[in-house]
Amino acid sequence: MASDSSEQNMTHANALSSMFDWMPTCALVIDSNGIIQEVNQKAIQFFRATTKEDFIFDKQNLINMIVDSHRAHELIKQIVRSSEPVNKEILIRRFDKTIATVDFYACLFPENPSRIFIQFAEKKSHSHVYMYELSEVFRHEVQRLKPYLNKPGKSILEEIVIADLVEGIISNKTSKQNQEAVMAEERITQLTGLFPEFSNQELVFCSYLSLNMSIDEIASITGKTANSLRVSFHRILKKTSFATGKEFIRNIQAIK
Repeated sequence: MASDSSEQNMTHANALSSMFDWMPTCALVIDSNGIIQEVNQKAIQFFRATTKEDFIFDKQNLINMIVDSHRAHELIKQIVRSSEPVNKEILIRRFDKTIATVDFYACLFPENPSRIFIQFAEKKSHSHVYMYELSEVFRHEVQRLKPYLNKPGKSILEEIVIADLVEGIISNKTSKQNQEAVMAEERITQLTGLFPEFSNQELVFCSYLSLNMSIDEIASITGKTANSLRVSFHRILKKTSFATGKEFIRNIQAIK
């Protein structure tokens, strides 16, 4: 009789494992320390991994996959303390080094509170590649006007190209409110206190930099080109008293 019960439990466990593996959404199971215990097939595709072993031997801890590690620690603590599901918008880093803005949903297993079930869903957006190509075509066509302009006209043209106005209008930038949700509002608040003269856009850009993100990574999620972000960075640096860009970045990366 005990043998029959054991076989039934094993069959039930195998059925649950099979259902989890083929869920239509990206799903992970972690322990209360953030260590990844299980991932499904969709998670392998979502994080652009090769096999399940990549998660175990490479990432191992969920905290390594969330861009803001301080916020990741706080999220896990919140999940463990709360009996209610946690739903947030966060930034994650995938195996191919790309950054994505995702909806993060997590809850404890009712029968095993030492295990946490997590789902990720990527935020939908327009194609960055298409927007970048369109912006480049615009820049090229505008440059053709240069020989026909007088000196003031050429100066205005340079401002338009450097500012990348068309890209700024058509790119899929998220609003400041949404970006605060991604990066945690307290980070924006601290930066505002340090640099009250910065614009909202500059504060958001610095928030990404404070998370140790590269220019290319920031470009991939904001729809900006890397060159336009470098121009923005130099403008920001001129507003500060820091001698070098590295010194400025070290200072803002100290924010927790």
